[in-house]
Amino acid sequence: MGTITCPEIREVTLSPKERAEARDSYVRNFDRQFRDWSDIAKCCIDVDKDRDWQILGFHSFHAWLLDAAPASRSYLYLVIGRYRELAPDISHEELAEIPLGSAGVLVQMSKSKRQDPAVRKSAKKKPADFLKDVHDTAPDQHLELRHRVTLDFQESAWSVIEATFEKYKVMEGECSLETFIEFLCSEVNEWTLHADHQDKGQKDEADGKGLQ
Repeated sequence: MGTITCPEIREVTLSPKERAEARDSYVRNFDRQFRDWSDIAKCCIDVDKDRDWQILGFHSFHAWLLDAAPASRSYLYLVIGRYRELAPDISHEELAEIPLGSAGVLVQMSKSKRQDPAVRKSAKKKPADFLKDVHDTAPDQHLELRHRVTLDFQESAWSVIEATFEKYKVMEGECSLETFIEFLCSEVNEWTLHADHQDKGQKDEADGKGLQ
């Protein structure tokens, strides 16, 4: 008998204890998928490298990913990016022992520092503990603390944001949503700076006419 999925749990007659254990196993297996980030990242990278997406009838890797994992595509882009950054320096087996959050700290570090055995050992800790170790032992890395936020967009608004994000990735290559937001902020700052200069120029011009 294969792994009991949630619908099967409701359909098969089980004792209360068996039902509870089956549901517990289902949730734990679901959670494990998110903790085993390196495996799914490598699988997606291999799909791209071997052009499996083309064999499956898609015109690009991104089109395949949108079809294969529409609900978790952003997460997959995140883990793919971190895996690609770290794989040249750290083996797949070792990456499998490093939490995704700690991998996010590693990608901010220099390649030479990543290869430090003490750093790699510490990276297997929880992200907050790893970051504290880095701040204590390698202050020269100048790592910033991360802030996790949850946003709640209406469907129509998110559709516009997601489509714009996809266009940005076509122009700039794979990147995180955080990078995209930083880019938008820099554009707004540049635009407001230009607007301030323009307003000042118009005010100076008006003041000059007033003196005539």
